[in-house]
Amino acid sequence: MVRGFEKQISNFSKNYFPAFARQETTKCIGIAVEDVLGQGGYTYNDFATIQYSGSKVSAIETNAAKINAFKNSVVSAAENEIEKIKNSVMHIPLGAFTGLSLIANYGPKVPLSYCLTGSFSAELVSSFEEAGINQTIHHIRLIVTSEIVTASVDYDDTLTFTSDYEIAQSVVVGEIPTTYGGYFTPIR
Repeated sequence: MVRGFEKQISNFSKNYFPAFARQETTKCIGIAVEDVLGQGGYTYNDFATIQYSGSKVSAIETNAAKINAFKNSVVSAAENEIEKIKNSVMHIPLGAFTGLSLIANYGPKVPLSYCLTGSFSAELVSSFEEAGINQTIHHIRLIVTSEIVTASVDYDDTLTFTSDYEIAQSVVVGEIPTTYGGYFTPIR
């Protein structure tokens, strides 16, 4: 009977821990991004500046120093957040180990200890989206890649996944065209 229960715990862990680790890590990254954005008071102009020549967009210039400082702050904050939950205990209802969904949320809580640790990397990605005649939305997104090592009594694995956050955006407006649709029809 004890061996059967241990086998159920092992099967449960293989299915549960990857999802649990992803959920907890995503929370840690979300908190880190919110904290860094909130404390830094970042705006679009901290990351990029639109340069005009008359009424035409001539360039979009990025601020490498602020971009790198922002990325480093997010990675450091995420590492601090994951450190807070590194060695913890979760309590799972005994019914979850039976394999019967009807009683999965019932019974005394069984403590399971786990360890989450890992590393993070971040990059800012710039993309453009059409927003109307001579209007383009410039998106600046933060992509955080996590490599998380999970361990419990009967389960260990390394998980890699990414989280994507919109950091800033701006509508880039250019000159209003004098023709439309390539037909050289004047716009009035």
